[in-house]
Amino acid sequence: MKRALGFSACTGIAASLISVALTSTPATPVVAAPADAGADGGATSIYLTKAGAGQVLPPSIDDAEAFCAMALACRDVPVFPPAPDFAGCVKSLMEQLSGPGALNASVTIRECGLSSTSCKNLRTCMLKGADPKICDNFAMTSDSPIGKCDVDARAVTCWRGKVLGVRNCGVADELCVVKNGKADCALAGACPANAKDDWTCAGSRMVKCQDSKFLSVDCKVLNLSCNSFTDGNGKTAVGCAPPTPGTCKSTNSWTCSGKVATGCVNGKEVKVDCGESGMTCGDPKNPTDRSVGACELPANTDPKLQCDPKKFDAKCEGANMVYCAAGQIRKYPCKSIGATKCVSDKGTGPRCTA
Repeated sequence: MKRALGFSACTGIAASLISVALTSTPATPVVAAPADAGADGGATSIYLTKAGAGQVLPPSIDDAEAFCAMALACRDVPVFPPAPDFAGCVKSLMEQLSGPGALNASVTIRECGLSSTSCKNLRTCMLKGADPKICDNFAMTSDSPIGKCDVDARAVTCWRGKVLGVRNCGVADELCVVKNGKADCALAGACPANAKDDWTCAGSRMVKCQDSKFLSVDCKVLNLSCNSFTDGNGKTAVGCAPPTPGTCKSTNSWTCSGKVATGCVNGKEVKVDCGESGMTCGDPKNPTDRSVGACELPANTDPKLQCDPKKFDAKCEGANMVYCAAGQIRKYPCKSIGATKCVSDKGTGPRCTA
């Protein structure tokens, strides 16, 4: 899906994770809640509409570039890039959102990150209404993120005075609870004394009892259903999956039919329309440098733009970031996100800045 910003094809332009100093990261990975809500509390987007039909819409590389440019440039925004460098971020994001499992990827990333056009609106979207100062002077010396709840049932993850992530529990009629430094969403009321401590399905929700509270993930926020299935080890498991009839055995592979990849997510068949984002279906047994998720980026057809991503050093060229993706030199204009210049940091390479 192309962005509505007028990026040219030649310049071109990715759950789960704030852009604090990129040379320092928390000891414990910060994973976005699987059922977080978008900026407007879960309004159905094209991503969620397709999810309900068991389909994944991968991002275009233009969208991935714009997200990564903002994730690296917007230092006060609660979104941590999937890699500290621009080229790595683009590839990682494309991989995460171009496979069957993208159905369970953060709605916030897909609806805020891939549609925002400036640091200001990305920050507003990612905070989901939380006070931007809620983590001030909090978890300042901790090696791992620490969660806290605000008065409106938002589960906020903080690290060294910065917001790392926000999950709006109230959107799914849940409460925010904190246990061992982690903020989670839970249902009101106590669970029965004999309730299992494993995840089970309760309508559209995944629930499990912990400390007398039902922790809850409402799959409905992702436009999915809770599904009980048999995992690859032959054990019964539950997860968010499409409310479609086609069942399957969960695997990490997929098959190709034209430009569509068909895989399995939590016991339900899922199709990834690689062609809709200008890609082809990738061979799971023979991945290439152009492989992202279940898809494959188009090959470079211009000899003048040919490059080796393992050898090419990303750089600034005026107010543009120049890097190598899928064997092709690409140029991203920082002005596209309202930035005015490109700077190069030691160890991580170019990024846009005001």
